[in-house]
Formats: sequence, structure tokens, C-alpha cells
Amino acid sequence: MQVLFAPLQGYTTGIYRKVHAEIFGGVDAYYAPFLRIENGRPREKDLRDIDGGCNLNAGKHDSIADSCNLNAGAKTVPQIIANSVNEFKILTDAILQKGFTEIDFNMGCPFPMQVSRHRGAGLLSDVQTVKAIMDEIAKLSAKDSIKFSVKMRLGQNTPDEAFALLPILNDAPLAHITLHPRLGKQQYKGAIDFTAFRRFYEECRHPLVYNGDITSVGQIRKMESGYPKLAGIMIGRGLLTRPSLATEYKAATDIVSEKDLLGKILKMHGRLYEHAHSTYQGDSQILSHIKIFWEYLEPSIPKKPFKKIKKAGNLDEYDAAVQSLDMEQADG
Repeated sequence: MQVLFAPLQGYTTGIYRKVHAEIFGGVDAYYAPFLRIENGRPREKDLRDIDGGCNLNAGKHDSIADSCNLNAGAKTVPQIIANSVNEFKILTDAILQKGFTEIDFNMGCPFPMQVSRHRGAGLLSDVQTVKAIMDEIAKLSAKDSIKFSVKMRLGQNTPDEAFALLPILNDAPLAHITLHPRLGKQQYKGAIDFTAFRRFYEECRHPLVYNGDITSVGQIRKMESGYPKLAGIMIGRGLLTRPSLATEYKAATDIVSEKDLLGKILKMHGRLYEHAHSTYQGDSQILSHIKIFWEYLEPSIPKKPFKKIKKAGNLDEYDAAVQSLDMEQADG
């Protein structure tokens, strides 16, 4: 099966995607955090991310000068979130102007700010608007040979919402559907509804990708054997926690030892740290962008260095904390 890296705002940035692909690999496609409308226009920060743009000082750090092309080596699929055909058209046009030929439409984001604006999972109960957007997808697909996919939940409040939409989705020219079998109101808590997922899996006429709580190769294998028609697995937090997960699955064995894993994590951190130094100014700004790298990695690194990294209030303290982790890796 394909392994797709789910988008997470603030974490799977352009530079993160690029460096992960180079150091860990195993991912077939990286989905960029969704592009959304802000003040009537596509948000500039999101456009820069999917475009691979960055604010490096030319010539200052030759070793990362190629980082301005952040999509190099990492297949990137832009994602959009919209509450109407009008928003959908504006966002799609912005992406097509950048030369992308594949777009993912988000109908699964559970965060209240988006749901309250009738976006993400908040759109799942609106059959009429979803139908209008699918009609627009059909027009664009026929005209420009653009591939569209959908990422969705079972519904915001009830699984009935997804099954009311399924005939419409089945008739749309979609490359695949990614389903997270929770309700939007659950966000990321509570049980996954595998009964509803099984029904959707059996009734969906498009290639189906599973998303939700995948943290190990064993879980991927279980989904693979239980749902042999499954086209792929989309993983977000599981890959942030264990960046080697996709490679381990593709190799059919846990090939990365804990020492090697930590070594690659440190190598990846070094590239991201260099990029942060080149892009931002001052301890506070640099730390705010680099410390987020460690947030999901706690299970994969020793506890004492992790605590020191989290507590570091300036770059000197932070560098010392990372150096202590590097020494543990060398001694291990």
C-alpha cells in the first residue's frame, strides 16, 4: 500500500517535508497543510509553503541554499479547505497557477474554528454544497486533467452524514478518498468506528485510504490484511513520533534500531535547526520554530535530554540540551 504523510499545521512544513524525505524516506506523497481563505484571498503563508518558498539570505548558508525548493525530492500534494463553490474556485485557481496537477479537498478538519465556518467536517452535513463542489471537480477534471482527492470524516455529528454523501462522491471523478472513521465532534478522542469504516470500504467505488491512530508497522499490516482492497494508509502523528515508520513498513521489518533512529532524528534536527537560524532572528523566534520539532518525539528519545530541550529558554541552553542528547546517542 501507499504511505501518505498527513498534513499537520505548524509541523509538516515545507522544510520538514523536504528533510524527512531525504533522511527517512518511505513516504509516497506528503500532503501540505490546507490552504484557506483569509480576508477574501488565499492565505499567503500557506501559498509560500506549498510553493516551496522560504526567506533565506542568498549566499549566507550555501549548504541549505537548495532548501528554497522545498518540494524537491518530496512529492507534495496541496490541500484546500472551503465552505462554498466560490471559495473552492479561488483556492483551486491559486494552486493551478503554481503548476500543481493534484489537489486534495479537506472535509475532515475537526477544529471548532473551521467547523463553525462551515469548513472541514462542518461541511459534511451540507449535501447541496458538497454536490456543487463535486460538480466543479468534474468540470475541472475534464477540462484540465487535474486529479482531485477528498479527505473526510464519517460526519460531524453522525455517520449518516458520510453515507448521505457517498453516492455523490462515488459519481465524482476522484483519484481516491481518505477516511478518518471518527466524527468531527470527537476530534482525536474516543473510539474509531470500524463498523462504519467497513461499510464505507465496501460501498465506496473509489480507491480508499485509511487514516487514524496508526503508530506501528503491525497496525499497518493489520489494516492491510483486514482490508485487502485498501489503496493506502495516511499517517500524521505516527510519523511525527516515529519518522522511520514508513521506511520500516516498506522494508517489511523494523530495520531502524533505536540508536540509528536517534541518529537520524538528530541529523534531521540539524538540518531544520540550520534552516531556522537562516530564516528567523533572535532566540525567541528561532526556538519557537525549532522546539516544535520535538513535541511528538518524546517516546523516541531519552527522558532527561527531552526535558532539558523543552525547558530551554535561550539558544545556549537549547544547544547544550541537544548536545547532551547527541552524547547519549554516541555512547549508546
